[in-house]
Amino acid sequence: MDSGKRATDTAQRLLRTWLSLNNALILASSAIITGILAHFIRRYHERGTHVIFQEVIAVVTLFLYLFAMFAPALKGYRGYLLPLNLALSYLWLTNLIFSSQDYSGHRCHYHSPATSLLSSVVAEAIMWYRSRGSSPGTTGSRLGNGEKGAAPLTSNPAATPGAPAPAATDVTDGTRV
Repeated sequence: MDSGKRATDTAQRLLRTWLSLNNALILASSAIITGILAHFIRRYHERGTHVIFQEVIAVVTLFLYLFAMFAPALKGYRGYLLPLNLALSYLWLTNLIFSSQDYSGHRCHYHSPATSLLSSVVAEAIMWYRSRGSSPGTTGSRLGNGEKGAAPLTSNPAATPGAPAPAATDVTDGTRV
């Protein structure tokens, strides 16, 4: 039992490290793109809305990932940035399409590279899926609607002081006798 918990802790630590590195890579990439696009905007006066859109997405990504890079290091983090990663991955895909249209003379052959944002989306989804069914302070799911004082699923009601004795159940269909 102890080795299973250790293996789970190791897997969780590796997943958090992988997610932090992905977020750092996204931050670095958005900083590079921000610089290149800022140079284009400053140097070339005939800029279209595509370049402005690309710059806005790069700056928003840069700002958000300054904080998202450190989120996996928090103990209570459970993959809450999955919606943000999904939204930004589609915005960056739109940026890729705009860039390919602008710079290829509309002769784009679409070959999507494996991006770090896609990798981050996968990691966030795994974090979210693994955290389902347990809250930060508990080890299992709880009965009821999560109200204060609800007994854990594995607890023994007879062992609780002042609790009524459990009702007998029929083994064949699980109904109370």
